[in-house]
Amino acid sequence: MSLLARTLMPHYGSVTINAVRSGIAGALLVAWVVLTNGPGVLVAMSGATFLVLVVSIVAAIGIGDSVFFESTRAIGLGRAMTIATTYPIGAALMAAAIYGERITTPIAVGTLLTLGGVALIVSVRPEVRPERLWFGVATAVIASVAWAVSTVMMKTPLQEIEPLTAQAIRLPLASALLFLTPWTRGAPAALRAGGRGPLLRIGALSLVTAASSVLFVASLKYAGVAVGSVLSSTAPLFALPLGVIFLGERASLWTVLGALVAVAGIVVLQA
Repeated sequence: MSLLARTLMPHYGSVTINAVRSGIAGALLVAWVVLTNGPGVLVAMSGATFLVLVVSIVAAIGIGDSVFFESTRAIGLGRAMTIATTYPIGAALMAAAIYGERITTPIAVGTLLTLGGVALIVSVRPEVRPERLWFGVATAVIASVAWAVSTVMMKTPLQEIEPLTAQAIRLPLASALLFLTPWTRGAPAALRAGGRGPLLRIGALSLVTAASSVLFVASLKYAGVAVGSVLSSTAPLFALPLGVIFLGERASLWTVLGALVAVAGIVVLQA
């Protein structure tokens, strides 16, 4: 998914990509739910559950993603991602406090190793100090907290509805929210100007998004917040070899070391 998204960056902005892929993926999931279980499933949940789904997506997209984009502009993608991907730690602590999820020694050690490895993979060490360093750090921390809150909030709705239904509701809401932001004002023109190739790739990205988003929520329901959120944050680990193979990127010693540490963390996490 990361590889497809990166090939689209020269044609569309990151927010436009997220808005379009969320909208298409959401439409696909809605169609699947309607065809397999009937439209009644989408409105059978309680009002409280629907409200939690709405607030969770607002926290993730409206707050988390928005401030994360600002952080990447201020301090760069590597630094911002290194800070923001600490959100599984906050999510695990909140899940333990609110829902009584156990944080065992393997989960704690595996989490720290995995996130440490991811940090090494995405971190950059530029010689130039960013002018807006503290602003970038603060917004990245806010993004981490917002993503953690959004993740933990999914615990309650998943006791009432299935992951597929939850994402069939959340993804269209996420798309609508993103299209209301100022970063997507030029989206229609960009989509027309991009041509057929990028449109096909964004369609493929949407299919992957639909599947991965449901799997992520399913992991929260069946494996717990701590394990599910940590494993979901390992995307850079899998993007690394794909970038080397398909984009000709060079892997530094730090990224290789980070990959090894992250894999070790996953092994411990599953012990």
